[in-house]
Amino acid sequence: MLDEKIATNDGAKKGLNRQHSVEIYSQLMNGKMVNRTILTEGALRSNPLFEELLNHFDRYQDHYGLMGYELIMRDGFAFIRSNDTSDSKDELARNIQGVLLVLFRGVMEMGLTMDALLKDAAGLSNTHIEEIGKDQDKQEVLIACGMKTGTLLDHLKKLETRCIAYRNAKGYLVLSEAGAAFFNDLLAEGDIEN
Repeated sequence: MLDEKIATNDGAKKGLNRQHSVEIYSQLMNGKMVNRTILTEGALRSNPLFEELLNHFDRYQDHYGLMGYELIMRDGFAFIRSNDTSDSKDELARNIQGVLLVLFRGVMEMGLTMDALLKDAAGLSNTHIEEIGKDQDKQEVLIACGMKTGTLLDHLKKLETRCIAYRNAKGYLVLSEAGAAFFNDLLAEGDIEN
């Protein structure tokens, strides 16, 4: 009966797409964000996984709820969180916030606009990132957030792995919809001053 309700790739408009559902599950369970857009063949395109979640949000929300997770969709991205309030999850959030804070401060000190982080056509080069990461005050922020070893480039890989940031066609770092939302959360909380 379940097979009748879940459509295959050629299935009915109202059914779930089995292939997309499997890919969504894999991404979410591995701590990744599902963003509205993805970089494909050097250009930002609509993400079919996000569209699948958007079109069947109630069904996916119920499904993940039965597994003990809350499916969250906001600001052009989706993710799950469990009811577990372990310290490791707090540490991950601190790491992400610390890296975003360091990037913001570095971009501002270099005299760049936030477009360097938020616009696909711009992006932040590895040279800029390395320069930001050399500053003692930026290193202190990273250490305070629990990142005692590794370079800023190393820590940015965590953002890329979780689809919070990506590399544009030029290979420059850009924040995804999830990264932009987390950045805006920092602004709203007053952790970043303009």
